Amino acid sequence: MTCRALAVSTVLAAVLGASALILTTPPADPVQAGAERAGEISVCEQVEPRIPQVQGRNCNPGQWGPVSDVTIVDRRSNDTYRCPTGAAEGSLWVSGENCRFLRG
Repeated sequence: MTCRALAVSTVLAAVLGASALILTTPPADPVQAGAERAGEISVCEQVEPRIPQVQGRNCNPGQWGPVSDVTIVDRRSNDTYRCPTGAAEGSLWVSGENCRFLRG
């Protein structure tokens, strides 16, 4: 086998190996990923507390789907709320239910 043929076969093996990995790895489902997350902290640009519900907008990190034991922090005031349940839609918003105020 020549050096060129060896190089081509090595590149081809690497490409086929990567293709097999891509085909066998299931796609990430944002709703599924959100359902498995607990104890998340969402720092939001805008927070509207209407205890026991708290709504945050423009949040980081972006979560998807149901969340549990979520902490919502107002980036401007540092007010912090702990919510046992809620839902999130990426960085757009997070909504907590049965929340309580922790600190300001």
